[in-house]
Amino acid sequence: MVGFNGSSADGGFTNAEAVINGFNSPCFSNVQAGTEGEWGIKHLANRLQSVPEQLGFRWQDTVYTNALLMCSKDALSLKKRAQESAIGSLERLIEKSMGFFENITVPLCKPELIIAYSNGMNSHSAARLLLKAFGDGDEPEYISRNRYYSTFCFTARFKQFDVPVVGIRHMSRFKPDVQLIKKAWDKRR
Repeated sequence: MVGFNGSSADGGFTNAEAVINGFNSPCFSNVQAGTEGEWGIKHLANRLQSVPEQLGFRWQDTVYTNALLMCSKDALSLKKRAQESAIGSLERLIEKSMGFFENITVPLCKPELIIAYSNGMNSHSAARLLLKAFGDGDEPEYISRNRYYSTFCFTARFKQFDVPVVGIRHMSRFKPDVQLIKKAWDKRR
């Protein structure tokens, strides 16, 4: 499951601190904490748990990450944070994050499916970043162009292997249609 940016819960940590905290607490699940109210409103965390389960995966075995690997208060603050950091720009952050995704995350996780849960194509989104970095050059194939349930798929071509990607609306605001996700996944299996 790939979101776009870190939440306000992430805003107080550097990348190194976030990694160290995760290493020191391997049994801690930020998603589970979200279902228990740590993120405030619970529906995003609940959806992050239920969607993998409805697709036949255990949520506990699901890898949750963000496309851009910089802790930030919200999506709007990412550009400023990137400019103020040693990385220096949002473009460089995108390049470094996609490199990490291809060279570290994908080989370690060996995903059967990637769900990118922000899919706007006219601005930065998890799906757009993955498509631009790893898409096969084609436009994504839309399963639904409905404004609420917009769902599309494409194949991400990594060095190691190809992975189907399904782009859906951001689950903090939109309840996903799991049948559309299944249909998109079936087209790329």
